[in-house]
Amino acid sequence: MVLAAVSVLAFCFAVFLWWFVGAWLVLPFTGIEIGCVAIAFWWIEQSADDFDCVEIADASVTVLSCRRRKANQVVLKRDWLTTELGSELAGGTRSVRLRQAGQCVEFLEFLPVREQHRALRDLRAALATRL
Repeated sequence: MVLAAVSVLAFCFAVFLWWFVGAWLVLPFTGIEIGCVAIAFWWIEQSADDFDCVEIADASVTVLSCRRRKANQVVLKRDWLTTELGSELAGGTRSVRLRQAGQCVEFLEFLPVREQHRALRDLRAALATRL
């Protein structure tokens, strides 16, 4: 609905410029603009349902990550599990990491850093207590 409203508004503005000012070069660029906005809406819609779920049991920790409608579930043993807040070397996104025996699971990369710190603190507290 929003995309249709933006498209109609941009098209009306382009027709106005073409009709009254004679700026006929505006029309092709309006089509490109509408196409770029449509791609941006599609890209955002693909990530709208992303989520992370961490389940802590007596002997295991299960991490379920859903990105772009694809689920990835990793089960780690609770013993010898390390937690850290990591970042990519090239200045990329930060994420919470769980490591164990050469396996690394990254999640919560879409949260602000302050909330990642809070989530990491809560996760460490939950892992410290046995059920």
